[in-house]
Amino acid sequence: MDNMEILFGVSSIRQKEAEELAERLRPTKISGILIGYPPYILPTQEEALVYTKRIINLCNKPTILYNNPKRTGFDLSVSSILQLSKIEFVIGIKEAGNKEKVGLLKKNITKSNFHIYAGGEIELEEKVSLGFDRLSSIAGNISATEISQWFNKLLARKEISEKERIKIESIIQQVYQGSPIVNLKKTINEKGIPIGICRSPIGNG
Repeated sequence: MDNMEILFGVSSIRQKEAEELAERLRPTKISGILIGYPPYILPTQEEALVYTKRIINLCNKPTILYNNPKRTGFDLSVSSILQLSKIEFVIGIKEAGNKEKVGLLKKNITKSNFHIYAGGEIELEEKVSLGFDRLSSIAGNISATEISQWFNKLLARKEISEKERIKIESIIQQVYQGSPIVNLKKTINEKGIPIGICRSPIGNG
C-alpha cells in the first residue's frame, strides 16, 4: 500500500449493498473508489444522483465516476456529471460511452483536479485529442512500460515513431483480438503468475 495507489470498485444492483461496501471502505487505506452504476436496473438520472451521493458520503474518499452504458444500459448524463463534479471528493470520470461528451465536460468543469479517464487503449489517440487525460489501461497489465510511454507521448503531443507504433499495435492486437480478459489471463498465467481462468461463458470456446 506504500508503493501504489489502490482504487476499489463500488457498485451493486441493490443500493443498500453498495452503501454497506462504501461504509466498510471508509476506514481502510484504499486510495479511492470507482463508482459503477447497476446493470439492468436502468435508474433515472435523479435516482443515480442519490445513489452516487450516498456512496460518496459514506466512503469519504476520492471518487471516480464510471459511465459504461454499453455494459449497464444506463448513461449518466452531462448534466448529472456536471452536478456531481461539484462535490469535493469527485476527481474524475471514466467515460466509456459517448466520447463526444468530453468537450462539454472540459468546457464546463473548472476545477483542476478533475480528470477524464479512457477505458482501454482502443481509439486512444482520438480520445486524447478530444480531452481524455487519464488511462484506465487494459493492455498495461502485460506491457506496462510500453503503454505508459506511449500514453505519456500522446498527452505531450510528441511524435510516435513507426517502430513504436508497430510495437503498440502488436500489443493491442495481442490483447484485444477476441476477449481481452481471456487473453490477459492466458498471458499472465504463461508468465508464471497463477491468475486462474475466466468463468463461463467467457473463454468457453
